[in-house]
Amino acid sequence: MRKVIILDRDGTINRDTGYVHKIKDLEILPGVIEGLKKFQNAGFRFVVVTNQAGLAKKVFANADLDRFQDKLLKRLKIKGVKIEKIYHCPHHPEVTGNCECRKPNVGLVRLAEKEFGFDASSAIFIGDKDSDIQLGKNCGGLTILLKNNQYPSSIKADFEAENLDSAFDILKTSKLI
Repeated sequence: MRKVIILDRDGTINRDTGYVHKIKDLEILPGVIEGLKKFQNAGFRFVVVTNQAGLAKKVFANADLDRFQDKLLKRLKIKGVKIEKIYHCPHHPEVTGNCECRKPNVGLVRLAEKEFGFDASSAIFIGDKDSDIQLGKNCGGLTILLKNNQYPSSIKADFEAENLDSAFDILKTSKLI
């Protein structure tokens, strides 16, 4: 797998309402389907890396997370978008202590590299939080911050975009894809 995009989940693919885990709260954001289809048609494959502290904090259970993510993958598939795999960190430093998998740590990306045979330094990292951008920088990849105005940003991404559709257009205009 050569052309890879590492995506955040909440706030990047679906609306982030805080500890999102109920199917009734699954809302795919504007520009997601269009953008992912453009990237896919350009030969990219997608891996999702998401922090899910709600597991550590016992806000929801693994079964809730599995149901939500299965539904998300099915909704995207119906629209013609294939996500290779969703990797999640179930930890939170205040509850479980530090770990290697919580973004911006690179543990989950290293698992994905082994499983799918790509080099993260050639990947594109897209997310809406500093931890997503720092993850991309920690892996040596290209970073795009989605400006949804939900979270303040203090880490400079390579590019900023409104959504995944505009992220594709920015990279295409910049001749990076």
